[in-house]
Amino acid sequence: MGKRKSQTPAPAAYGNDSDGSDYEVEWQVKPTPPKVTKAEQFPLPAQVAKKLEKSGRRGRKDSSSDDESLPETGEGLPTLTTAQIDAILQTIKNNKRLVLLVKNVNFSTAKEEIAEHFDQAGRVKGVRIPKHRSSGFAFVEMQNADGFQKAFLLDGSYLDGRKISVNLSESGNKKSATRIQLLEKKNAEILKLRKNNRKSVKAAEISLVPDPAKLQKKVPPPDRYLDKPKPKKLTKKEVKFVKKQKSLRAKFQNLEKKGIKA
Repeated sequence: MGKRKSQTPAPAAYGNDSDGSDYEVEWQVKPTPPKVTKAEQFPLPAQVAKKLEKSGRRGRKDSSSDDESLPETGEGLPTLTTAQIDAILQTIKNNKRLVLLVKNVNFSTAKEEIAEHFDQAGRVKGVRIPKHRSSGFAFVEMQNADGFQKAFLLDGSYLDGRKISVNLSESGNKKSATRIQLLEKKNAEILKLRKNNRKSVKAAEISLVPDPAKLQKKVPPPDRYLDKPKPKKLTKKEVKFVKKQKSLRAKFQNLEKKGIKA
């Protein structure tokens, strides 16, 4: 008689916990692969990555140093002297129009409010707010150079709950990229000059407080009708003398009408 073949039970297609085989459980449960980003799939070369890290560090240092040395606005700084204002106006094409660029203006702020705020410096000729604008800014034109000079003292002041910055601008609707860059350089120079003017006596004398002499009320010229001098009252003798003269004139006029010469 032949030997019986030992029949081993076929492994189940899906492992059960009752089989007691840890291998079958591990075979069924597969770990989910981690997500790989594009940067990990396509890494940059080592040299390029190092350069990017260095440039990022330099940018952070420059930005931190600029924030510490140069403030965003010239709050608390004196204005420019008259000689400095004249030198800056000579570099502007249309220097007859004294235009300023006011940044960080609230969108709900009206022209009248801006004009009233800049009236502290001098007479405002006009205010222009562009219709299509991505940020809050406006253009203020001053009447004379004195107001233009004092308007820089409003740099860093609060208008309608916002801290504004006052910068130099030029007249004209559209400005090219080169003109915008030149204006930015000029404004950077103006800020440096104002910082250097901390020790200047001439710049320190200029303030927003008006002179008391200018505040004195100017006497208007006399009016033709309202300011006529009142006639003096005549005495009795003077009244009699005037009446006699009138009567004599009347007599001579009647004689002349009759053709009789006196």
